[in-house]
Amino acid sequence: MSSERELRNDLPRRGFLERLGAGGALALLGGAALPREALAQAAKPEVVPPGTIPNAAVLAEKDASVFKTHSERPLTGSVPADAQDMDVTPNNRVFVRNNLLTPDLDAARHQLRVTGLVDKELAFGVEELKRAFPVVTLQGMLECAGSGRSSYSPQARGTPWPPTGGMSCPQWTGVRLRDVLAAAGVKSNAVHVAGQGGDFGPVPTAAPVIRSIPMAKAMDENTLVAWGMNDGPLPKVHGYPLRLVVPGWVGSASTKWLQTLTLLDAPFKGTYMDNSYRVPKFPIAPGEKMPPDALSTEAWPIKSMITSPAPNAKVVAGRRTTVRGKAWVGTGSVDRVEISTDEGITWQRARLGRQGDRYAWRTFTFDFEPERFGYTTLLARAWDDRGNAQPIVSAWNPLGYFWNGVHRVGVVVVPA
Repeated sequence: MSSERELRNDLPRRGFLERLGAGGALALLGGAALPREALAQAAKPEVVPPGTIPNAAVLAEKDASVFKTHSERPLTGSVPADAQDMDVTPNNRVFVRNNLLTPDLDAARHQLRVTGLVDKELAFGVEELKRAFPVVTLQGMLECAGSGRSSYSPQARGTPWPPTGGMSCPQWTGVRLRDVLAAAGVKSNAVHVAGQGGDFGPVPTAAPVIRSIPMAKAMDENTLVAWGMNDGPLPKVHGYPLRLVVPGWVGSASTKWLQTLTLLDAPFKGTYMDNSYRVPKFPIAPGEKMPPDALSTEAWPIKSMITSPAPNAKVVAGRRTTVRGKAWVGTGSVDRVEISTDEGITWQRARLGRQGDRYAWRTFTFDFEPERFGYTTLLARAWDDRGNAQPIVSAWNPLGYFWNGVHRVGVVVVPA
């Protein structure tokens, strides 16, 4: 078993304080629960530590007409459901979720090391990795564990992701993680693989972002070491030059700026496994504290959202309106999607689009012909192949993870 203290030494910070610059540490202490002087300092122009990408540069690559920033340190932001009414999420609408800063890494110097419980330790440059194994392109869901957190009552701790913010479904290009691990030779007692990236925090004591996944998920043919997103390189904020892609699972499992893979004989022990990204083993009452037997977050439960019409859109009475949306699940497959136009009293089955890649979202459509004027609410509820349905309201948990409550969109029915 490895711990955060042991693995964090693999992070080549290369003189963090020197990169930070004189006085930089004090300027970077802004954040929640800080003294008034520090908050005043945080309101000044962005301080950009050497070796990082400024938030302004990241946000300049996003679609400002729909992309909303939820926090600046760490940087988070996303688009609402009606801005995701497309088959593949384009780069400028992929959500952003940093835990630390955005590192400015050089692909020509970057290496991926494979270490731990392997027959031989290996290291690959980015170009070496591209030549060493079969290249795969697939579409797969990426979603922050806290997606939809603002829907919980009472309010859960963490980034206030809106009800349909914090998920994306782009295409990824890379090599299968299982091929990389096979080349190193996996020892029989290896049960988890920990990914560690090259990002760092505003102070040198910030815990490195390290998560581990079970060997079964590491060996899934859809789990990748990726260098590409949507027919181009990974954008800096999305993990350039290499990242893990663990589709269908919480986004924190998909380590960005990947530089080390460590095979372990037990789940990794550290901040992002033991203190955050955890949910109660059994349901608890709203407002209760996290129980000691909490579990690490893994696969997303069944979920769906309506992407069209947009909230408060005007639809014409007696005229057919096509309701569109997306459905996905982290384990198994989407079985069906139902739509209600009467606040859940009755449900009608929507049409499911073709099944794409295993962990890609699936489009659904439903023809709606409203008869009554005024405000009407559309509800979407998905079912998976194991008989699980979206709840009206998700089970509360202290960190606000796995919100998959039924999505509702209100429209206004007007005369022709």
